Amino acid sequence: MSSENDEHGKVEPQYQMFDESPNEDDIGSIRYEGDDWAVVLQSRECSDRLFRGRFVFRSLGRELKSVDLFVEPSYEEVLGRATNFEQHLLHDLIRSLL
Repeated sequence: MSSENDEHGKVEPQYQMFDESPNEDDIGSIRYEGDDWAVVLQSRECSDRLFRGRFVFRSLGRELKSVDLFVEPSYEEVLGRATNFEQHLLHDLIRSLL
C-alpha cells in the first residue's frame, strides 16, 4: 500500500514510531533565494526496527518537511547519509516544497 493509513485507518507498521517525538539533529544551514534556512534531520525508529529520516527546513517562522528520504538499519546510518547530502539536492528539496 502506498499511503501511511490503510482503508481502515490503521497505520502501516513501517510508519508506527516507538517514540512519537522524532529526534532532531541540526545539519547546518543553507541560503535559498535570499533566505537562510536551518536544515534539521528528523529521525525515528519504527516498529519494523528500521530508522527513518527526513529533512525539515526552517526560516522566518516557516517550516517545510520532506517525506522520509532515508531508511536504514541504524540511526547512525541515517545521520551519516543526511550529513553527506549534497547542497544542490537540498536546494532542489526546498524548491519542491515551496
